[in-house]
Amino acid sequence: MDMNVNAGLLAHQATLVGDILLTGLQGQSRTDYDFALNCTYLAKKQADSTYSSETQPGRWIDYYADVLWSHGWNRDQPAVEYVQPQFSGSVKQAWMRAATSLLAPGQVAGVEAGLATLEQRVDLLEKTKGLSGKAFDLKIIPVSYNPAGDMELVVTQVRFIKSSLNTRYLFWDISQAMNQLDIRARRLVISRRVLEARRASVEKAIKNMSFNFEDYEL
Repeated sequence: MDMNVNAGLLAHQATLVGDILLTGLQGQSRTDYDFALNCTYLAKKQADSTYSSETQPGRWIDYYADVLWSHGWNRDQPAVEYVQPQFSGSVKQAWMRAATSLLAPGQVAGVEAGLATLEQRVDLLEKTKGLSGKAFDLKIIPVSYNPAGDMELVVTQVRFIKSSLNTRYLFWDISQAMNQLDIRARRLVISRRVLEARRASVEKAIKNMSFNFEDYEL
């Protein structure tokens, strides 16, 4: 039996929530993970019902952050945006350059581990929005703690448009040409005190709600 289960710690690397990949989860507490997962469900449902992340990515990510703010998350730090028409090169390197001011090295490693695990699951890749077609839209959210013990989420959206796309492999390490690449990122923070104070209200908010997406531990 996994000792992490007995200790209430997570053994899996990442969780796919619809088209959102939560990463950096291994070793985190189950109770904190449940809070972050519940917030992800609430924010995704409301953002998806208000804006299309494929056609209005900037408004979608801002609204997603607004929903998290309503549940106690601090969203004061400015967003990072990278829009490159006629992009050619590595999406991974572009993502790292765009989000480097928001990410710690451990978060980058967690994202790479989560994406590597996701790529091994063809059944889940096929659930990812836009895997076949002209547009690819995936949100990647590293979950971590800062030195003060506050929980941090870096909400990043990677969207690219190609003349054709039909693959069972992720784009991450492939150098390729595309019509446009958009990367957006926002960091949100919640203190331990506020997290504990908001835990019950978040659980109440999600209770009896229905969702058209599921989560899968990787």
